[in-house]
Amino acid sequence: MIKRTVILLFFFGFFLGGVSAQEQSKGEFNLSNLVNKAIAYHPSIKSNIFLENAAKDEIIGAKWQYFPTPNFSVSQVNSSSTDSSYSKGDSRVSIISLTQPLWAGGLIDAGLAKSRAQLLSAQASTKAAQQNLALRVIDAYSRWYDSYLKKESYSKSKEEHDILRARLRRRIKQGLSSRNDLNLANSRSTQADAGLNAAIIQHESSLLYLEELLGISLDPKNLVRDFSIVKFENNQSKLNKRALLINPRIKQIRAEILVINAELDQSRAKLYPGVNLKFERQWGSFIKEDAKTEDRVFIEFNSNFGAGLSNFSQTRQIKSRYQSLQAKIIDEENKVTQQIELDWMSSISLKKQEALLESSLTNTKKVRKSYYRQFLAGRKTWQEVMNSIREVSQLESQLAGVYREMILSNWRIFVYVEDIGSSINESLAFNRVDKILWHPTISPKEKWNTIDKMLNFVIPDEKPVERVIWYFDIDSTQNFKSSLKKRDFIKFVELLDKEENNSHEKSTKFVF
Repeated sequence: MIKRTVILLFFFGFFLGGVSAQEQSKGEFNLSNLVNKAIAYHPSIKSNIFLENAAKDEIIGAKWQYFPTPNFSVSQVNSSSTDSSYSKGDSRVSIISLTQPLWAGGLIDAGLAKSRAQLLSAQASTKAAQQNLALRVIDAYSRWYDSYLKKESYSKSKEEHDILRARLRRRIKQGLSSRNDLNLANSRSTQADAGLNAAIIQHESSLLYLEELLGISLDPKNLVRDFSIVKFENNQSKLNKRALLINPRIKQIRAEILVINAELDQSRAKLYPGVNLKFERQWGSFIKEDAKTEDRVFIEFNSNFGAGLSNFSQTRQIKSRYQSLQAKIIDEENKVTQQIELDWMSSISLKKQEALLESSLTNTKKVRKSYYRQFLAGRKTWQEVMNSIREVSQLESQLAGVYREMILSNWRIFVYVEDIGSSINESLAFNRVDKILWHPTISPKEKWNTIDKMLNFVIPDEKPVERVIWYFDIDSTQNFKSSLKKRDFIKFVELLDKEENNSHEKSTKFVF
């Protein structure tokens, strides 16, 4: 009895563990997690991170400029007996010195500021690379989903045509239909085959490209299970401001402006003499044999105006680069604003298009059923039945294209208004089996960090920055996905078979 109880408990624990693992796996392959996997894997991101580390090391090197500079030298001479400069002294002289800068006219400070600005530029460059990679993943994901829906639609259409062709052959044997109807069915079936083949090729290529971006193998079942579309309900002006605040390319340009400002300070500092304090100890002397150790203290004044006073020309060149970057910021802001506006309008338009196509698809399916019944009653031709089936397939294909565009526009807005490298995990961490739509609400966000304050990214007189928080709703696309099920059509055809047989048994006055 005890042994049986232990076995039951072990089995129950194993079952619960399996269920828990299955629940944890839900949501692992949603688009947000796919972007995170790509960021963690892709070599382009790792390359930028190495550049960040190099910039950090450069800051450490710039800080060392405040410390004394040690120097040690040993000179060995082999002179002739007639050389008056070296014949009376020692043949070897050793000197050790320590030079401490007292005043550099701001040159060292400017060098440290430049290295810090270069770190900010490297970090912004990493963020820009992450954003570009996220957009590539979104594009690949949207193309995969489009091809998946088309593949399912054409596959269902192909099976419908096969069922109807088999049924039509029976009708031809019974003398109820002509062979021209079979030729039409064969032609439409071939068209469905061609569409299915194109969808399969697109599906495999897009899935392969997505796997290359992520560096892992993907199962379409997991991708479909965790499918989601982001939806925004806040206004466009807030999205524009948010996108301009966090855009990594704009941050990178502003960091480059800080680099130029530091270079300008360096150029100006070179016009002033530097003041150094130097301590030196010497062993031996070339002019006196067996000389005692000598200690010296120097005050040095150094200046370097460059070849032909080139520092003045360098200053003018730096100012021109500064003006160029200012114009580049305006251009980049216009691009971001325009992209947000276009995606916003596309999102609204696509939502309307989705509703229209779904309504049209529902009505066309009803028409298809009606046409088939009327065909059995002699009121509709076989061509009209075939046309109704093709219209369903075409509408499903158009609806798949709308979903692709919705993924592109809505998720692209999300990429522009969210910090991809840090907040995407927190913003879209969810575990659900069904497809869902996510809607944002707004809550206050914590204050900006020191880097953003240094680059002055916060717009003056602006309300506290807001962060997107998510809640879920039932996805209207579930109706479309369920419409792709093949068993419904098969049951429908079987029902019509029964109706036709019953009608044929009751009366034979119908002429086809």
